[in-house]
Amino acid sequence: MLILPSFAKINWTLEVLGKRSDGYHELRTILQTIDLADELAFELTSDDLIIECDSQQVPRDESNLIARAVRQFQKTTVTSFGLNVRLRKNIPLEAGLGGGSSNAAMTLLALQRLFNYPLKLKELFEIGRGLGADVPFFFTGGRAIGVGRGDEVYPLEDIEENSILLVNCGVRVPTKVAYSLLAGRLTSSEGKDIIPFSLEAAYAGIGRSRAVRPELRNDLEAAVFSRYPLLTEVKSRLLSSNAQAVAMSGSGSTVFALFESCTALIAAREEMERSGWWCAHVRALGRTEYLEKLGALERADID
Repeated sequence: MLILPSFAKINWTLEVLGKRSDGYHELRTILQTIDLADELAFELTSDDLIIECDSQQVPRDESNLIARAVRQFQKTTVTSFGLNVRLRKNIPLEAGLGGGSSNAAMTLLALQRLFNYPLKLKELFEIGRGLGADVPFFFTGGRAIGVGRGDEVYPLEDIEENSILLVNCGVRVPTKVAYSLLAGRLTSSEGKDIIPFSLEAAYAGIGRSRAVRPELRNDLEAAVFSRYPLLTEVKSRLLSSNAQAVAMSGSGSTVFALFESCTALIAAREEMERSGWWCAHVRALGRTEYLEKLGALERADID
């Protein structure tokens, strides 16, 4: 049996530059792995594919990204095998934290190890892109800038951020819904040549002895908040709880806040939890530590 953590992410920035000819949106986003993680256990069997999970909300059929990753691996390697996958779910669903994409990425990494069949890096990233825009990012983790659909990922120097509070009020925001709510100026095909804010934000702190806290921005936030007003309340209450910066992650619905100290964060968390909202105190997970925590892979396998 092979066991891997499957870490979540947040978006320091997410900018929508316009509509692409393929129907997707042109994005610039700065991604960051955090130390919140699901757990995946893989075991080869004589059956086909069985997915087990401790959450009833997670599909166990072929629509699950884990299943789609397995099928793509089988197709690429021309192999047939039985596999039992047990998923312990800690990352909220449809929450802008990349849980499903992370699960898919870890499945591909695990299968390479189980079969001693390392895919070429190009093959790995192509499979990942086909599964979802966030999947390639989870092959390397840390802090990175994503361009195109967000699936072209370029590593950046890591920063240190230890006092991050995640708050999820139970609203689920499908990604397609979030993008369908965007204002016309963000879906115009004429906006793609704009120099994005995130290019400047991406290099904050590089070459310095201590990390520079990023400036937060999410172009999806206003549209999503207008449809789901409870998220506006979450952000407002976090700002009133002495958070230094607050933003929605990805397409929502998780809102995260940065605090000066753990003491301030704990006080805010206690207040948020009184409303029955899910909360988690997390920290930014740098690339080296991320790869080490995967445990089952040598770093050279995915560099």
